[in-house]
Amino acid sequence: MMEKVVRKYHLFDDTEAADYADYCDLSGNEKLQILIDLIMPENPNAAIIERSARIHPLAEHEEC
Repeated sequence: MMEKVVRKYHLFDDTEAADYADYCDLSGNEKLQILIDLIMPENPNAAIIERSARIHPLAEHEEC
């Protein structure tokens, strides 16, 4: 589980620099875990259904 941190900055550039520095400090596995958390739904079966819903209409279109 990822620790949530809240910070307050006066300038947008300071925010970007701090985010970049924090990201650089992460290991490869931690970066990969963030990616997986962002792209995978809570229910893995929902991902299969969602993917099927996107691909099925395309397959029908190509057969016409």
